[in-house]
Amino acid sequence: MRTASVGRRFWLVSFFLLGSVAFAKVPAKTDVVVIGAGLSGLASGYHLKKANIPFHVLEITPRIGGRVKTVKYERNGETLYSDSGMEEYWESNPAVAILKELKLPLRVDVAVSSVKLLGMLYELGDETAAQFRERVFTPEERAAWERFRKEVSPTIDELYTGQPVRPELLALKDSSFASYVGTKKLPEKVAEWIRVSLECEVGTEWDKISAIDGLAEMHIFMGAEGEKSVRVLGGNEKFTDAFATKVGKRHITLNQAVKSIRSTKDGVEVSYLDMATNRLGVVRAKKVITTVPLYRVFELQFEPPLSEAKQAAIQSMGWGAYFKAHVFVPKAAEKYWTKSGSSMLPILSDSKLGVIYDGNPDQKTKAKILSLLITGAWAESFTMMPQESARLQIKEEFEKLWPGIGKEIQEVEFYRYHPRAIAAWGVGRSRFDAQSEEIRRPENHVHLAGDFTETSHSDGAFKSAERAVKQIKEALSRKVSHQ
Repeated sequence: MRTASVGRRFWLVSFFLLGSVAFAKVPAKTDVVVIGAGLSGLASGYHLKKANIPFHVLEITPRIGGRVKTVKYERNGETLYSDSGMEEYWESNPAVAILKELKLPLRVDVAVSSVKLLGMLYELGDETAAQFRERVFTPEERAAWERFRKEVSPTIDELYTGQPVRPELLALKDSSFASYVGTKKLPEKVAEWIRVSLECEVGTEWDKISAIDGLAEMHIFMGAEGEKSVRVLGGNEKFTDAFATKVGKRHITLNQAVKSIRSTKDGVEVSYLDMATNRLGVVRAKKVITTVPLYRVFELQFEPPLSEAKQAAIQSMGWGAYFKAHVFVPKAAEKYWTKSGSSMLPILSDSKLGVIYDGNPDQKTKAKILSLLITGAWAESFTMMPQESARLQIKEEFEKLWPGIGKEIQEVEFYRYHPRAIAAWGVGRSRFDAQSEEIRRPENHVHLAGDFTETSHSDGAFKSAERAVKQIKEALSRKVSHQ
């Protein structure tokens, strides 16, 4: 669910037919218990299955997917869909390889969006990222961007080698990304483009994240054309449904609220509450992977407790917020975001509207959905206010952007998320520092996973799963060799 990219290139493959395997009962014993059936939990199951390690996934809700949700609406005899969670995947995300393996129908777009800079809307046409920048920036501004890109690209590449970060580079955590960019003396419009592009990625303001983590997030913009984005046709729930079938629904049980994790010398005892029967149960395992978001991990009882170092590392993290809204308008309203026959969506609006997507771009319907990804302080504000007030403010903001569109708005549906919905690392902290490494270190047979342990994107869900399963494979291999 990040800044969308717009393009006119499509890659279509055949639809994956969802299997009919039913979800299973909880076993009394397995090798690995995975807590959560969101992207991290499903990815953990995927890698455990590949490694031939027995596992079982416990999910607290009556559905899989976590924050991945596709909503279906019935309007005037038509079925419309739109994602109420994440929208897309950057091409460097390990999810993309799995999407291809599952043979899901995909749309691949160039990584550029219409953008509002210094009060002016720059509308994306049917053009490349380089062509768009040439139109938005003056020659002097383009030259400044290229100097910045060439200067920081080696640093960003170094951050993604997987090697320990040099102390002099890690020292960048002690200043904000905003102040770091300020030292580069970039033209105002270029600096604003960096800010507007980045803030919707991390769900918070650029002066609230450390410089090293701001640089880490900039990797998607560093190439000449930037990274492509990949979108699942029909909505992201097609991915989670197909992914669960690939993992094996016999390895997943829904409506199970994990209450405690008791570690022993030889393994763990996971206590859970069946939400349907209100009965407690226990499953014993050698290891546990918890993909519970870190801001909620203390809702679990750990025996013994997580180390003080882990607790301090989690509690000192920063967070970003997001809020989704689906705005219904008639198809005729497309005139507001269409220029010369080409859609200018998505738009980085730099306003309370956040990122404006075409919520159902691959449907030809009488009604259209504008999907808003609102982040940062605006998201926190919308989460707390009455929905009537949020609806009024959204309508007013649309009127500022496109006078006249307010009367076209038929209804608005809201999807609120916890104000800590996205991981971020404030000044003094970093995903690369020793405290973050402590979070990723297994303890008492417990492995903390989930996007919050790695990055501000869904790629962290997949990277954390790979990391946790690799740690488990190594631990089990050592145990066998010592026997």
